[in-house]
Amino acid sequence: MARSIQKAKLVFREKLTLRGGWLRDAVIWRVPTDERYPDGVKYRLALVDPLKGSMLILFDNHFPKGHHRHLRTGEEIPYNFSSVRKLVEDYLKAIEDEENRR
Repeated sequence: MARSIQKAKLVFREKLTLRGGWLRDAVIWRVPTDERYPDGVKYRLALVDPLKGSMLILFDNHFPKGHHRHLRTGEEIPYNFSSVRKLVEDYLKAIEDEENRR
């Protein structure tokens, strides 16, 4: 099936250095609903420790894996996407949990 050519619309973009040097890097796009992105959203929400070169948190939904989360251990687990609002809430909660682990 041919994909229609429509542009992604940026919904949110943020690069923010947190206390302690961690980098909060998040981007969310609205995309045409299709077999690759049936929810009409594409995203990458990350928390990185640039001094150690490590990914602490990553929520993303690239094709063909769909919605999933990368853990600091390197493990990937499915993420139950319900809305952009809930995704952002879960991401911010995960950051809070990481900061409490310091």
